[in-house]
Amino acid sequence: MFRTVLAALLFSMASALAAPLDTGSTPNGNETPDQILVTALHQSIGAPAQADLGDQATVRLEDTLIFVPREPAARLLAVSDITVPPGFQALLLGPEGMDMPGYIRFVPAGFIDSNAALAWTPDDFLSSLRDTVARKNADLVKQNLEEREARRWVRAPRYNPETHQLSWAALILPKSAPRESDGEVTFHAISFGREGYIELTVLTSVEKADEIGQMADNFLDGLNFRPGKAYGDALPADKRAPGELAGAMGLDSLHKARTEFGFWASDTVIPVAGAIVAAIGALSLFIYIQRYLRREARRG
Repeated sequence: MFRTVLAALLFSMASALAAPLDTGSTPNGNETPDQILVTALHQSIGAPAQADLGDQATVRLEDTLIFVPREPAARLLAVSDITVPPGFQALLLGPEGMDMPGYIRFVPAGFIDSNAALAWTPDDFLSSLRDTVARKNADLVKQNLEEREARRWVRAPRYNPETHQLSWAALILPKSAPRESDGEVTFHAISFGREGYIELTVLTSVEKADEIGQMADNFLDGLNFRPGKAYGDALPADKRAPGELAGAMGLDSLHKARTEFGFWASDTVIPVAGAIVAAIGALSLFIYIQRYLRREARRG
């Protein structure tokens, strides 16, 4: 229903912008779905412009970005039977318009040392994600749903230590899906502040991942925390997020990547194998020399 209604909104966008806002709401302020759509359209902010994200930050809108503020966006989600996520701030529309909206929210988790991301590799993050997805499969089985697995990165985690921003997208599919399957991908973009983090999530596909990735990058580029709310404003006495970086990424925990082959798949196998080969070669040469000397001694 949501996509059908919002597609109709895009189709009528030009005429709706030119038409006067219909204020004929039903008694007690109960708006019809059409009126909610028109209200959201008229209250949206298009680039180039600046929009507020509560008392935490502002975002500079560039290119094709359109910002639907919290109140009209929340009513739009509610009338479409979509749960408004906790900390919801706004909807962000990019090149795919209302067909792939971005959800912006502020999570008041407390300060997170996002620089911890520098200690982990994409393989570490993927291994941690796979373990988290695997642990959630028990609940899926209880609901008679198919087990899922994290196949690969569509965008491997990218962390900018100067802006304290992190983005990533993984392909998570049912285990039975063929190896080269496409599927729904959730794109994440996070900017860390003093009291928590601002997160943009967009449900997309592998085919559209590059476009949505650019949309997320544009959002992060234009995002600025207000004075006193930024990452660099944090004080030792400030609240710390209990889950730290793993919690912000929706992971049970972070750990180094594990390999199936143990020692033989590690980086140490090459120098060790080289040493073994050299030792065998030296031993063979020693045996050959000893045999040669014994033959010469018998002839003498």
